[in-house]
Amino acid sequence: IKLGTSSVVGKFSFTVADDVTSVVIKVAKYKANTTKIKVNGTDYTLTKNSNDGAYDEIVVDTTTTKTVSFATVSGGARCMVNSITFIG
Repeated sequence: IKLGTSSVVGKFSFTVADDVTSVVIKVAKYKANTTKIKVNGTDYTLTKNSNDGAYDEIVVDTTTTKTVSFATVSGGARCMVNSITFIG
């Protein structure tokens, strides 16, 4: 999934089941553009490029907070989400 445009922030959120203890999000910069994202209030700078087929892994602890929010930090900051894995 490609998130963000040249002027609009890309974002999504979801709630996990009670038995899910963590979520692993594989995400990369869109092409070679520098991308900063925010997941549950924590800022991340992505290091991998989607056109290289490599992805950063962001692990989100969901033992107490069951909602995951994800957003690019500004318009022009685009990213590619490869997969989301739920661990219980």
